Amino acid sequence: MREVLDVAKKDGRWTECPSCSEIIITQKLKENLWVCHHCEYHFRLSARQRIDIVCDQGSFNEISQSEADSEEKGQIAEEAICGGEATIDGCKFILGVMDFSHKGGTMGVMVGQHVIHLMNTASLEGIPLVFFCASGGVRIQEGIWGLFQMLRTTHARNQTRHVPMITVFTDPTTGGVSASFSALADVLFAEPGSRIGFAGPRVIEATLQCTLPSDFQNAEKLLSNGLLDRIVHRHELRDTLSLLLRWF
Repeated sequence: MREVLDVAKKDGRWTECPSCSEIIITQKLKENLWVCHHCEYHFRLSARQRIDIVCDQGSFNEISQSEADSEEKGQIAEEAICGGEATIDGCKFILGVMDFSHKGGTMGVMVGQHVIHLMNTASLEGIPLVFFCASGGVRIQEGIWGLFQMLRTTHARNQTRHVPMITVFTDPTTGGVSASFSALADVLFAEPGSRIGFAGPRVIEATLQCTLPSDFQNAEKLLSNGLLDRIVHRHELRDTLSLLLRWF
């Protein structure tokens, strides 16, 4: 039986939950918005999967940077963020979705520039901005230019404070992304079980010379400590965003 399951998992027909090890038919998992039926574990999503779940069908129009912003036009589609204009229940907004499967969702020059471009577009059109964040932090391969994106995106957010912004933290959101634009939104949501923080537990323990609780970077702990406004189950996320966008 184990051999049959291994074959089914390899060809994608079955998927094993990394939290409870439950074997789930992939199609059933997809119909449940990639949430485990057994333990409610929220699987990581690609940018395109997230867009399909959240936005009205066919409403997403991708925004590419102008040639003035980037000499490599079209590279955004291959980066760790995808952004565009979309609607939820008819409410128009600007959407940015980070994809952890692309280099760990790291923020380099291109990602930082696209975040700024989305902020400026929302400001010009006078519509709300929603970011789904999933990142390992700054793209250290780019050296100081990667670190500059923390400053640039923070400055851009300060310049567009009049634009309502919602951040949805997903698992994981760490490093320079959690320490820059993502935390400067008007409303901070998170999916259940998301890991949110700056440095990793081992680095913090080595620096502070102390032992930290295992859940200190979990969304549930951060909600109790006041960092987050609400933890929203994926099944309720679309309706929650729709309600907020109507207020804005």
